[in-house]
Amino acid sequence: MSALLASYRAQQTRLRGRDGRAFAGHFDDSATDSTCAVIVAHDFFGLTPQIRSVASRLAGDGFLSFAPDFYRGSVATTRQEAEGFARQLAWNQVAVELGLVVAALKQRRAGMRVAVLGFAMGGAAALVAAAAVPALDAAVTFYGIPQDVCVENKRLRVQGHFAARDAKCTPERVSALGRSLAEHGVHAELHEYDADNGFFNPLRTEAYSPEHAKSAWARTLQFLRSALA
Repeated sequence: MSALLASYRAQQTRLRGRDGRAFAGHFDDSATDSTCAVIVAHDFFGLTPQIRSVASRLAGDGFLSFAPDFYRGSVATTRQEAEGFARQLAWNQVAVELGLVVAALKQRRAGMRVAVLGFAMGGAAALVAAAAVPALDAAVTFYGIPQDVCVENKRLRVQGHFAARDAKCTPERVSALGRSLAEHGVHAELHEYDADNGFFNPLRTEAYSPEHAKSAWARTLQFLRSALA
């Protein structure tokens, strides 16, 4: 194990369920009395400091937060490496893991409500969880739409943040997502920004838009407070 990987794993904080099962990632339970929890699903680079910072921001706003590590300690340093990690990811395993994490968080306190919030690949994971985890209460996706996934849980609420200049989550795909959610009676609000994929991430200097990131975050907090109330 490299010194960098060893250091990275040493920073992990684990979420534990009542059955003793441990989930590697970044767990911030500083909002100790909260009955609202948010799972932060990372993008294809992995559980980076930027993703950890999002979890910390959520904790600062009163949510229990947990960012699972789908790559088990690996973090990409280049887009090519990230693409390789993403190709090896088994989406059925992601769905199962998110379901177990939702259950572990709900076990912590009576009345706990849980959302999944994700970015790009993690945004797709949030919608995968919305389709596969009946106990989930809300999902937020930032420029991520999975292939061939249909969300039918009418109890769940969905919010999406998308970039108008996105070659992957195109406006046409966003419109199709909106139609599918409406057809299945799923409450959803989808927002589009005059920006590029990655506009929320300050490390993506070619795409980052402080104005749109601020607006999207305010909408996200408002949505989570309402959906998890």
